[in-house]
Amino acid sequence: MVSATGFSQLSDLHYLPPLKKGSNNSSINEQAIYLSTPETTSFTINAYIRIATTPDATFSISNIAHREFTLANGDNNITMVQNANKGVVINSSELRFESPGGQKFYVN
Repeated sequence: MVSATGFSQLSDLHYLPPLKKGSNNSSINEQAIYLSTPETTSFTINAYIRIATTPDATFSISNIAHREFTLANGDNNITMVQNANKGVVINSSELRFESPGGQKFYVN
């Protein structure tokens, strides 16, 4: 198990570009994105994979109802790129999270 300390930005829109491991290229399993907010009233967050215009997932969150968005294991070309795509601009790989109502939230 790997654990790290991170910091987030409070916003109504978040982009997460894909990453690539550099050393042993072994897959990273159990990938998940954690969504949270200080807002007391529940609101909707849409998650888009790649350049989709239709959400791939929709979540309702509040300060007492956090959510987790789980992803495929390994180099899925969404969060982690495959070796063949290393160093290549991939216009179809990323995650985008947005709140249609403009409420602010964190993505970790």
